[in-house]
Amino acid sequence: MNGYTNKQKEKMNEEALNKTVDELDRDNLPTANIMVAGITGTGKSTLLNAVFSSDLAATGSGRPVTEQINEYDSPDIPIHIWDTVGLELDSEKTKDSISKIRQTIAEKASSDDHFDRIHAIWYCINSGSNRYQGAELEFIKNLHSIGVPFIIVLTQCIAVDDEINAFENKIKEINASMEMSDIDIIQVLATDKKTKIYTIEAFGLDVLVDTTLKKLPDFIKGGFAAAQKVSKVQKRVQCEEIIYLYVKAAKEGFWDKVPFANILSTNKRIKNMLKKIGDMYNTQVSPDGIEEIVKGSGINFNNAFHGLVNPFYGGYHQKVMLLLNVKKSEGFEVNLDELTKSDRVAVMIAFYGYTFISAIEELWETFTEEQLKDMTRVCNKLIEIINRILYNKKDSHNKGVH
Repeated sequence: MNGYTNKQKEKMNEEALNKTVDELDRDNLPTANIMVAGITGTGKSTLLNAVFSSDLAATGSGRPVTEQINEYDSPDIPIHIWDTVGLELDSEKTKDSISKIRQTIAEKASSDDHFDRIHAIWYCINSGSNRYQGAELEFIKNLHSIGVPFIIVLTQCIAVDDEINAFENKIKEINASMEMSDIDIIQVLATDKKTKIYTIEAFGLDVLVDTTLKKLPDFIKGGFAAAQKVSKVQKRVQCEEIIYLYVKAAKEGFWDKVPFANILSTNKRIKNMLKKIGDMYNTQVSPDGIEEIVKGSGINFNNAFHGLVNPFYGGYHQKVMLLLNVKKSEGFEVNLDELTKSDRVAVMIAFYGYTFISAIEELWETFTEEQLKDMTRVCNKLIEIINRILYNKKDSHNKGVH
């Protein structure tokens, strides 16, 4: 940098640092496009509300894409739902609708913009109908032939297991005869069913989410995992991927190895990482909110200084190794490659990433959807939880409890 003043060099270094750190943050969570099809009365809206949000498929919130399809979305979750409307079996009007729906999806499937495509189709069938033939079967065959990942959802599964299983086997036999053996069939009861004597608890939603994620292209999985509110396991998987990417970038980054400059790098990486983890748990904390959480909890400058600059302080490496062992015992993959004492930024990022997952999961499991919209309350609660977690780890560490 010969010929530049110290002030110019400082500005150039800062710009280079910001560019490097921002590389991980250019892409927002991708929006998954899910088609939900089926005849009237199969419980599509109930299913959508149970998997994604209590008001996602509220009456009147859908926008007509075509005469046969409504689109539902929410500014808070990365999902677009395409819902077929007004389908009835064996009517001439429905046959015309089926043709137009197939045409619309086929056009989307061939779009050059992969984010604009339909990424999966859920076809809902009432498990009590015991009918899988005629116009409905022809519709499924037409949709399946487009090549979009396809799942049949047997809804309202409240009958005797043997009856539902027999219907599922009947569908599998017919599908096999029509070269559609790759269609998964998931039995679901979207909400609890109360009777005078007992309650049948909801089931199958986690299986539907897991099966869908396996079928989705990798580039869209993060958005779907964040949008769904059923499977904590799938949210963890995506959060671990987020942590891994930030750890990897820190191990390879130039500025992450420069004393004092690495404080700025770490601070920015951690804030961006926490924002993404929050998004994954349907908790969209603003940058100001993240700033408040960082300042109000043990994720602060004092910790960053000792962990990243002080040559005599090696506590963070030991802390994070203990933490990662605990996370493994809780079912996390913890695939971060080897972290050495010299990987100070990477170690700190891993430590606070997993700490924040613990905090956000506690919040996610105790707060209602309405409470999660109150950012002041969310931030205050996260600060409280993080400080409690960090205090407990420090106390256990000092007592030699591993």
